[in-house]
Amino acid sequence: METKVTFIYDYKSIELPEPLTELTLPDMDAFVKLQCQALAEKHSSIELPEGQIHELTDEMIKKEELPGIETVEGYCDALRAEVPRVVVSEQTHMVLMNYLMPQLVQRSTFEINDQEATRESMKRLAIFEENAEKNGLTLTEAGRKEFGAPTMDEGEVRQYVLYLGRTSFLFRVLAREYLHRQGNEYDLASYSGYVKELVEAAGMPEEQVRELVPVHVYMEEVPSLVMLDEMSAWIEPQISLTTQDCAEDIED
Repeated sequence: METKVTFIYDYKSIELPEPLTELTLPDMDAFVKLQCQALAEKHSSIELPEGQIHELTDEMIKKEELPGIETVEGYCDALRAEVPRVVVSEQTHMVLMNYLMPQLVQRSTFEINDQEATRESMKRLAIFEENAEKNGLTLTEAGRKEFGAPTMDEGEVRQYVLYLGRTSFLFRVLAREYLHRQGNEYDLASYSGYVKELVEAAGMPEEQVRELVPVHVYMEEVPSLVMLDEMSAWIEPQISLTTQDCAEDIED
């Protein structure tokens, strides 16, 4: 029996908890000042007396070869504009992968082939163990670092990775059916069109595109990525940012 989804819960009906969507930015003036100081120290060849700080110059900025940025003022403006975007993007990804996707899988219903689901979970664990070894970490150390849970033991890490693998597998099944119901097919017939679009967009030879995204990856992974993008677009406008100064004023 192939694993199938029998009911897909409307992810837009899942309420996102306020702690996940309401963020406070750091004091941007202080943050920008620290970044400028760090960059000045990187490029300065002068050792200053204790207590004095290096001053960032336009020449130092030019050495960084940042697109469209050649002055200290431009660098500071870019930081103030980019930091909020990065914070929102990272938080959106966190909410998507750690909350919305698991919630969607839990609230939907499936006919599950346990052998198939277990196999996919074990693949996830094997990859996690391999990456931990490459980084010179034990499974416990890797789990604590990856999941931000300093008290996890090895058994808890294994179980959580297996859970993530199962959730990811079920989401792939769900995404294929979700997009199928919208009239989007990811099969052999549509693969050629997908390759042609990538060739035109990336300017790569067709053979290279087919090597980078073989047909089995296209059929298994692309629907998930498409649905994740759709869900991210729904999450992002719900992320609200408050500056540290404003937050302190509200508390006062």
